[in-house]
Amino acid sequence: MKILRRVLVVIGVLLFVLIAVSQFLPSEYHVERSVMIQAKPEAIHPWINNLKKWPEWSAWTTAKDSTLVYTYEGPEEGVGAVSKWEGKKMGQGEMTLTESDPVGGVKFDLSFDHGKYRSKGIFTFEPAGDATKVVWGMDGDISRNPMDRYFSLLMDKMIGPDFDEGLANLKKQAEGK
Repeated sequence: MKILRRVLVVIGVLLFVLIAVSQFLPSEYHVERSVMIQAKPEAIHPWINNLKKWPEWSAWTTAKDSTLVYTYEGPEEGVGAVSKWEGKKMGQGEMTLTESDPVGGVKFDLSFDHGKYRSKGIFTFEPAGDATKVVWGMDGDISRNPMDRYFSLLMDKMIGPDFDEGLANLKKQAEGK
């Protein structure tokens, strides 16, 4: 009985420490990747500005989740265009374009799990001669939930490779390869 009590006390102390530490972890996350594309911003912009083109280059396609279904609302492209998706692996989400400039880039709002998780994304175009540096970033706030706080530490490792894959595919599309 004494051993069981000690084990329970140790487990309780460990849980308390993990919860306490979680509240000192970052309350937001940032993921960012970039690629050089041999094209002008005006040639890259349509691939990002039209949400129906995203499945042609993004990492999040039916190849990774065969149950993935996209629906679209609002204008065909630009500010106000909305893409919604649902799939067993990819879950439920929604993306709305909030700013769009053929030379400067595109901003968008993201919502996952019926609005439970929200983030903001951006693509910026930095001309470099005949090429353009495309930077894809995403920022999100984390709740005070201890699990979410620990989860935020993994966001770059979880999403970063998908950004890299998507940017490599975007490069192929924009360069016509």
